[in-house]
Amino acid sequence: MTRSFGFRSLALLVFFGGFVVATCRVVRQSVRNHAQVTLTLAHLQLESGIREGLEAVARDYEALHPGIRIRQMLIPERIYTSWGRTQVVGGSGPDLVEMVHGVGGPTDQPLFRPLTDDIEEPNPYNAGTPLAHVAWRSTYVNGMDEPYLPFQFERYSASVFATTTRIYYNLDLLREITGRTEPPHTFEDLLGLGEKVRAFSARTGRDIVPLAGSRTTGSVILDDLFRGQTQRLAAALNPGGTFPVDTKELFLGYLGGQWTLDHPGIRGAAELMSLICREMPPGFLQFERDDALFYFAQGRALMLLASSQDATGIRQQVSFPFGVFRDPSPQPGKSGFGANLLGPSADGVLNVYGGFGIVRSSPHPELALDFLRFLTSQAEDRKFARLSGTLPVIVGIEPEGFMKHFAPDSRGYPPGPTLWLGSTGQLLVSRMHLLSGPDGSSAAFLDSVRPVLAGAMRADLADGVHRDWREVALNDSGIEATHRLLRGEPQASALQRKFQAMVEAQNEQEASACYVELKLRQAALSH
Repeated sequence: MTRSFGFRSLALLVFFGGFVVATCRVVRQSVRNHAQVTLTLAHLQLESGIREGLEAVARDYEALHPGIRIRQMLIPERIYTSWGRTQVVGGSGPDLVEMVHGVGGPTDQPLFRPLTDDIEEPNPYNAGTPLAHVAWRSTYVNGMDEPYLPFQFERYSASVFATTTRIYYNLDLLREITGRTEPPHTFEDLLGLGEKVRAFSARTGRDIVPLAGSRTTGSVILDDLFRGQTQRLAAALNPGGTFPVDTKELFLGYLGGQWTLDHPGIRGAAELMSLICREMPPGFLQFERDDALFYFAQGRALMLLASSQDATGIRQQVSFPFGVFRDPSPQPGKSGFGANLLGPSADGVLNVYGGFGIVRSSPHPELALDFLRFLTSQAEDRKFARLSGTLPVIVGIEPEGFMKHFAPDSRGYPPGPTLWLGSTGQLLVSRMHLLSGPDGSSAAFLDSVRPVLAGAMRADLADGVHRDWREVALNDSGIEATHRLLRGEPQASALQRKFQAMVEAQNEQEASACYVELKLRQAALSH
């Protein structure tokens, strides 16, 4: 009896002791959480390495600022637009939101804090570096152009995401098929390699396609080939004698009778697109990124068209060595496809995308701005790029290791203009099936486009004019408000710069709208 009572007493003592310890821990954690400020960061970049890179930067920031906690919110791409807009409009969103896929579009701009004035000041986290006294905007490799909204004269975001598109190739499979590991250097080489792949597939019974691509990346190579073939056409069209020409001028040139679908550059572009479509699986424009990667990872495609941010994930998913190269163009020459080229097209400026914007409903806007500066400092961008396996966006940082192959290639000529925009682009995509397949041809594609192309171009140009005049009307009040503020603070240099930029942009937009209206009237009269 006494012994049993002793065991019960010991058990009760252990139970109450555990309860007290657990209670103390809960209370201590509650007090700690109450003392902390939590900053939330929402994005849809689910590629391997991105989350880890952001997490490392967040831990660095927390070490410098005790009591502050950075929390990531990873949102799937398929629900990002609806989720993000609901959160931002409802005022319940995170502090920082990636402005992409319609989140942070023109109608959402008033719900975000402008960074226009902030980016003209040096980033304090660049102290002790060559960028210490450089405006935050100028620390970006692209001058922070990607988040600039000229019709609102504001910038709302800053990013650490950048991309280029390359062709990945399976080294072991290339050696097995050709006996070498050197990738193709010209478009003609690429087509020759495709022939060898098909012959190998027929000989061995293994179902292998030369090149896999998705609806996103497949459209990139099609557009690249098209832009190469319009280089000489663009040089002939530009009334100012400079190069390049934009898509608007290309549309106006067609409507004004300066070129037709029988132009060698357009026919060459259609033929090139037909040829590359035959190197890819049927229906590739319906593929998602994962579908194309599956072909490559399973050894069912020798090559894969994908972006630089896919590199880390591809390394983790494939069991074979691989390399990358730029999608090649035809060789310049006096005949054939080369006659339409001035030379190989340059990559141009690095494509920086998906900037983080500060939601106005954030209870900690200044803290969010401070973290954004920290994230985009030279030291932290170098660290993020290394850990995430992505390209740096801040000047003075070279891509490391394998990512060197993805650095923008500035050698070559500017690419020509494209037709793949607006309703005109949708028209072309709807007829892409005529380029490939047993009965596909560039002639069939162009013949199907011919009767409806002018109407699509007029609709796009008219929409652009309507948008310009609507924005001009909306911006008038902003210009007048800025002018009134300037009269009260005539020495405010930042305000002066903004007012001057607003007036110049407004004049340019009005002139552009008037020019397009005039050209559309002239084209209508000539027909």
